[in-house]
Amino acid sequence: MAACTRWKVFFPVLILCVSLLGMAVSVSGDAALIQDVCSKTTMPFYCKSCYKFYRQSSQENVKDLGRTSIQCAFSVFDIFRSTLVSYMKGTKNLGPGFPNASNRCLSMLTSADRNIKNALETWQQARYASSTEQMWAAVILINDCEHELKMLSLIPKDLADQVVAVDGFCRASGGVLNQIH
Repeated sequence: MAACTRWKVFFPVLILCVSLLGMAVSVSGDAALIQDVCSKTTMPFYCKSCYKFYRQSSQENVKDLGRTSIQCAFSVFDIFRSTLVSYMKGTKNLGPGFPNASNRCLSMLTSADRNIKNALETWQQARYASSTEQMWAAVILINDCEHELKMLSLIPKDLADQVVAVDGFCRASGGVLNQIH
């Protein structure tokens, strides 16, 4: 039973790694540009973490880094959402408030999912200001979800860590998108 639970926790992380490695073939960015772009975000650690998978390429411009940042944010977001759903299916040991808090959080994540997808769509249409607004709207919803979960007395560490990471990657993406003119 414990091995099954561990597998449920580590499987989404494995999916993220495979997804990011697959994206590495099509994305590039020289170290100086990535350093400059990431240093102008509120979350340079998450920004650099996103791009560290793409160091073998060197032709990326700021606009394309924006797209990549959205893809990174969505990958981490999707893993967090999957983890939350997994915990929702087995809430017996997480306290009586967990089902309600997680349902409210999942509702917020549904809207955040739409915002992140809209950020990518508006980026593809070269509507960069709108893309930035969509990403910041997702950040607000993710923060609200994080607040819901943190009000609980017992929250699994991996879930708490993942919501912090989602917030970081989405904020980093918003910061990158904000630099596109």
